[in-house]
Amino acid sequence: MQHNQLPPQNIEAEMSVLGAILMEGDCLKKVTGLIDGGDFYRESHRKIFHAMLQCQITDTPIDLITLSSTLKASGNLLEVGGGAYLAVLSDYVPMSANVGHYCKLVKEAAVRRKVILMGQSMVAFGYGGDPLDEGLKDAKTGIVDLMGGMDSFGGVSVQDITTVDQRAERYIRQVKTLDKNRFVTSFYYLDSLIRGVAPGEVMTIIAEPGGFKTAFLQNLLQRGAKRTGLYHLFFSLEMPLEKVFEREAQISSGHVGREVEKLYREMGDEAEAVQAGLYANGSKGLLVCDKPGLDIDKIRRYIELAGTKFGKVNAIGIDYLGLMAAPGKLFERMEFICRGIKNLAKEMNVPIIMLCQINREGAKNNTHDILITDAKGGGDIEAGADIMLGFYHDAEKTLVCKILKNRNGANGMKLEVKINKEAFQFQDMVPYQEPELVKKCRPAVNRKKTELPE
Repeated sequence: MQHNQLPPQNIEAEMSVLGAILMEGDCLKKVTGLIDGGDFYRESHRKIFHAMLQCQITDTPIDLITLSSTLKASGNLLEVGGGAYLAVLSDYVPMSANVGHYCKLVKEAAVRRKVILMGQSMVAFGYGGDPLDEGLKDAKTGIVDLMGGMDSFGGVSVQDITTVDQRAERYIRQVKTLDKNRFVTSFYYLDSLIRGVAPGEVMTIIAEPGGFKTAFLQNLLQRGAKRTGLYHLFFSLEMPLEKVFEREAQISSGHVGREVEKLYREMGDEAEAVQAGLYANGSKGLLVCDKPGLDIDKIRRYIELAGTKFGKVNAIGIDYLGLMAAPGKLFERMEFICRGIKNLAKEMNVPIIMLCQINREGAKNNTHDILITDAKGGGDIEAGADIMLGFYHDAEKTLVCKILKNRNGANGMKLEVKINKEAFQFQDMVPYQEPELVKKCRPAVNRKKTELPE
């Protein structure tokens, strides 16, 4: 290559990618799975692309006005050519559907530039005095990475296929940190049965309204944050932030709701004591988002943002599945959400605990028991869960936790929940002894595996 020859580049393809995103903002989701900002040759194009990502993070529509404002706020608008150049980009591409093809052209040029840099580095190594084995090893690693960059185009990579040695290495790495990263409930008997929720796993909790499932989730997240010293993120799609905080204060202090309200209205010494108790009992590490109607993609972005701003997020809680946004009717929505939550847990390598209500048929049953088929939304709820718990009240109004599904062991076991119901404090779980009268009189349960139509 002559010294005055320009590095490989495809400016037209870069403009086409940016123009496609301006034409249709949703294109950005597809583009970010194929290329990143460093793949653009022109620095101005990198800045425009990063501004588009910033719009996505703040849930701002991507158009000429918002993009210009974002670039102006960062001081980059004039450097990229001003609003006039953005207008050129918006008219540059005739069809956004071809954005994948443009991305591939941009990626190929970027990889060729990296090959040239690697070659230059190898020439310098060849003349240098560094150990030969180390240099060859680095060269091999670099080539494999470059091949992976193209192999992964379209979302697949040969590196995703593992050998037994690689799997063993991954497993050893996980178990060495599992005590820190695994989400445990801090209830001895329950944890001895389910072995906690590992990163990448989903635990689903079902109960009828008033079954204390939200309170249980809040107890778990506060306990987890206190135990690990890491952040736990709670998506409260049902309760507003103020009610979440009131419950939080109740769980921490043992006060009932009206007492918490009175204490914080007066803001005296007792309120300060409750606030100090919140810090001591895990709330310092509990992050809460009460944005309604979130979908899978927005939850993913919030998790990424929380990790960037606060640090490692150790577990995610979602209350509740039925309030998440998704396309289609009930069963289509449930299938989409459950599949998405499971993929999200694996992608983010984080435990997810989500709540779900029971269906009509389960709610009207009089057997004082709960079945795995009672989940509102059908079998997709069960299929997407690694662990599934059900809460119900027996004939004597005792709150019972039943293990409905357990990838780590047997299921069907029941635990009696020791709870201060007025303060929503879960105190302990012990083996459950079913009343003899109930065992003798319980009718046979024969429910359909699908719920009644909405």
